[in-house]
Amino acid sequence: MKDLSSLFSSDPRSQNILAGLVTVVYVKVVVGLCDYAVSHGILAPRISRKCIHIAAGAWIIWWPFFHPDHWTWRLNVLVPAVYTIQLFVKGFIIQNPNDTDVQTMTRTGNPKELLNGPILFTVIMTLVGLLQFRQKMGVVIMTCLGFGDGIAPLMGYYCPFGSYPTWPFGANDRKTLSGSMGFVVASVAGYFLTKFVIAQDEGTMAKQHDDDDKEWEMILQIATVAAITEGLCGQFDNPTIALSALLTYQLLDNTKPTSIHPIGV
Repeated sequence: MKDLSSLFSSDPRSQNILAGLVTVVYVKVVVGLCDYAVSHGILAPRISRKCIHIAAGAWIIWWPFFHPDHWTWRLNVLVPAVYTIQLFVKGFIIQNPNDTDVQTMTRTGNPKELLNGPILFTVIMTLVGLLQFRQKMGVVIMTCLGFGDGIAPLMGYYCPFGSYPTWPFGANDRKTLSGSMGFVVASVAGYFLTKFVIAQDEGTMAKQHDDDDKEWEMILQIATVAAITEGLCGQFDNPTIALSALLTYQLLDNTKPTSIHPIGV
């Protein structure tokens, strides 16, 4: 696939500013559609939250539109960086239970809940966008965190099977095997749907594997470890999923030194 960053403006800075604005529109449209669907009874709030969760993880689909030859490629994290500040203000200072973000991103309607999973998610998005821009590791992390962790609770709720305790092992702290299996399947599917964003140099590296079976094996192993992590870590699942995916990727990718620096730096 040809690198999309060479198909548009001859001015990398202007192109990156435009691409950054497109990511803002993307998120606003997704959130707006989910709000509309909930208010009109089309979607349950539970499903709406996870649609936003998955769409946020899939924000990497816009990476190829950023030109790495100018420092403004960092505008790919414009949305998660702004949302991190916004969630902090709304969860720590304003604390309005009627706020739209509170209603769409929390389970209980408590504004302080924004300071748990939602803000950790946006912080991780920001770090991945800065340190793993268009790299394979970044795609792996975001597909596990976005697709896998987005589908898991829905599978566990609508198709409950094999309930087991999760940390800190309270009476109501339980996950399901069906949710964990959904995590693995969604993570693998998400990876193959979004791996086109990997930069050409990273893509060439990936093709050095013997065949596609190696890639399937890689993402399946990482998704399985991340699913187990998600099942055991309760409310701290966002950072631990990202960390487990990162560490497992590094252990599996032992054919070359692992760099945390993005292209264009």
